[in-house]
Amino acid sequence: MPYPKEHKTQSRERILKSALRLFSEGGYERVTIDQVMADAGLTRGAFYAHFSSKEDLYAKAIHHGIHSSTLVSILPDGEGLRSLRQLINTYLSRSHVDGVAPPCPLAFFATDVGVRERRVRDTYTAALHSLTGVLGLHAPARMHDEHLLTMTVLMVGGVAVSSALTDGVLKDRILASCRRTIMEMVETQQPKARRKPTTRKAK
Repeated sequence: MPYPKEHKTQSRERILKSALRLFSEGGYERVTIDQVMADAGLTRGAFYAHFSSKEDLYAKAIHHGIHSSTLVSILPDGEGLRSLRQLINTYLSRSHVDGVAPPCPLAFFATDVGVRERRVRDTYTAALHSLTGVLGLHAPARMHDEHLLTMTVLMVGGVAVSSALTDGVLKDRILASCRRTIMEMVETQQPKARRKPTTRKAK
């Protein structure tokens, strides 16, 4: 009796979740298909029902990570500057850097993806565009694409560099600096409030 469609979807999600975490910790070369499948609680034989190769899994783990992570999803409890600040603070946090929160593949795959095949790099490129697009949804309307791209690179680079460090104080300084720089950039694009005209009382 074949498994229902829901079972296959759930199995695929488990594989992708395990792959995202393991690749972010060990990189492409050090992680094997057997390790991913064991971590997902599945047999190696089930792998090829979902993915054609390890490279295929790597590319799809990037796509899955950027589109399923709460770190880059549209936040439902706020809008505009408040929501953007929450997103930036969550992304540029120690919990993200230290692996407590689900890893963003843009930051944790950054040093690994450049030597992969074109398809993987195309997926990574699309993921970067997606994060920039999410920032644009919450940023002031007058912000240029160049500002949004700079914000994206500061976020991804800040996490990528911090995750490689052993000095916790330096990690905190880098993350705080990135958060501050991004918010200063955003606030300069906020429309200035107009002063209400003053009316003189008749004598």
